[in-house]
Amino acid sequence: MRYTDDHLAATSLAEVCRAVAVSERTLRRRFRAATGMTWRQYLLHSRLLHAMTLLIRRDSTVLGVATAVGFDSASAFSRAFHAYAGQTPTAFRSERLNTALSANA
Repeated sequence: MRYTDDHLAATSLAEVCRAVAVSERTLRRRFRAATGMTWRQYLLHSRLLHAMTLLIRRDSTVLGVATAVGFDSASAFSRAFHAYAGQTPTAFRSERLNTALSANA
């Protein structure tokens, strides 16, 4: 999990297996037993949670966040983010920034 989180932008199951010195079959089996989800599911959740923290910053674009967490396109990122968070990345950012501004006022 730590290796995956440290390499969100560009990692694969094969790379993780090499890093932890186990076969893909073993990693899949152990990962699911330990977490209740597949490694792929974990990767997606981790990417989206990290994206949420990046979206709150004003200095990054949605496309910049998408590529930083490993998505190939803004549209793929937006679809995945909407399915995960129930709103688009832009709406999420606006809501969080408005909440922060209201709290500071």
